[in-house]
Amino acid sequence: MKKILTVIVAAALAALMLFTGCSVKDGRDGRDGKSAQDVTVYDLYEAAKTIPGNENLSLEEFLKEYLTYDKEDVENQTGLQSVINKSLMSGVSILSRFAYTQASRPSSIPGLSSTRTTYKVYSGSGAILWLDKSAGDAYVVTNCHVIYDDTSDSTFCQDIRLYLYGQDENDINYKVDLNYNISGDENYRMDAEIIGASVTYDIALLKVSDSEVLRRSDAVASSFSMQADVNVGEYVYAVGNASGEGVSASNGIISRDSENILLSLKENAYYEDDYVSYRVLRTTAAVNHGNSGGALYNTKGEIIAIVNAKSDEEGADNMGYALPANSVRRLLSLMYENYVDNGNKMLTNGGVYKAMLNVKHDVTDTYSQYNKETGLAEIYEQIKVLEVSGAPSQGVLREGDYFRGLEILGADGEVKQPYMEITRRYHLPEAMLSVREGDTLNLTVERDETETKLSIKFDSSKYFKNYVV
Repeated sequence: MKKILTVIVAAALAALMLFTGCSVKDGRDGRDGKSAQDVTVYDLYEAAKTIPGNENLSLEEFLKEYLTYDKEDVENQTGLQSVINKSLMSGVSILSRFAYTQASRPSSIPGLSSTRTTYKVYSGSGAILWLDKSAGDAYVVTNCHVIYDDTSDSTFCQDIRLYLYGQDENDINYKVDLNYNISGDENYRMDAEIIGASVTYDIALLKVSDSEVLRRSDAVASSFSMQADVNVGEYVYAVGNASGEGVSASNGIISRDSENILLSLKENAYYEDDYVSYRVLRTTAAVNHGNSGGALYNTKGEIIAIVNAKSDEEGADNMGYALPANSVRRLLSLMYENYVDNGNKMLTNGGVYKAMLNVKHDVTDTYSQYNKETGLAEIYEQIKVLEVSGAPSQGVLREGDYFRGLEILGADGEVKQPYMEITRRYHLPEAMLSVREGDTLNLTVERDETETKLSIKFDSSKYFKNYVV
């Protein structure tokens, strides 16, 4: 299967990580079997209603009588059900149709060559972030690998179709034949264009324009959580096009708040440089091929991450991975601003530019503690400056400084990023995605055991590097 990409072999990585936005759709997709699934409270509820006399049993009555839930439990359960169902209305299924032109058998006629074009269709997921239903416009986030294939004619897909919840069933709302032609979706599909795409971060921003399907829908937009970190044990649910069978939901918890996995978007990855390290959250929420690009939500219905991978190592279970919202939302802002300022040129001019400190830093110590007030196990990392290699940090930061906090001010003096402590290695690099030319980065460092305030002005375009794509 395309985009089932193994991690580079390394002693440090034992798991096999696979991109999840890779369900191949064709006319042979069958429905003669399903994988075993966990029994949910809703399965039990439906079973209870089959008992004579229970035909009109409400979910609230079931929870009270059969599962001995109290009033508060019932309110929490039914409230969460409503939150999850609203999130379904912002989820989309994605079909990406790629073309591949190859030279066919040489012609016997001198000077005459021939080619043939074949196609494949892959499925993924997305989440609506903004929409104007009256105009039929929307912006949708997904994974870059859902709309990217370096072996295709265009690399970035030219035929991207989105389908809303309830309008995304194969053989009902669309059909894919053996030649990968898509038909029967005229009343359901929303055509999308790529506004921005990042291989480095595995994120893409899509735009839907003038869609009648969107105008007549009850679709809603989801928003990102603004919290800098998530915590292990936090309840989450994933919404996505699992196995290419349409938008659905699965639940779980955050099982690890931050780790790095090595993956490649290339179809044929042979070299170490073909792989990219992605910072991800790990979750027990069920993640399947086709879930890539879908959102991972907290109980408030806020996006805390974008699903992008799973472990397919034999014997591994409940190990899904998602890109944290704290970096995704900042990157999407870069993509959107580039689109507004320059038009849809991101894929031809090399992408957007990320502010660079030109500083080498690393974790020199790490420890954890249990916070009795919050009831959370908290990790703290000491991040030390090892080398200052150039502007804009030269003459400001010094070797041996420890990062303690940051704040970002816009060119007009407006606070773009309120003060936040730097307690994890990813805090500073992710915050740098919010820095623009003219902005000021205020840093708090520990220097010679004394807290010191520093300011770095990004007043030149040379402090920005094409680092995103």
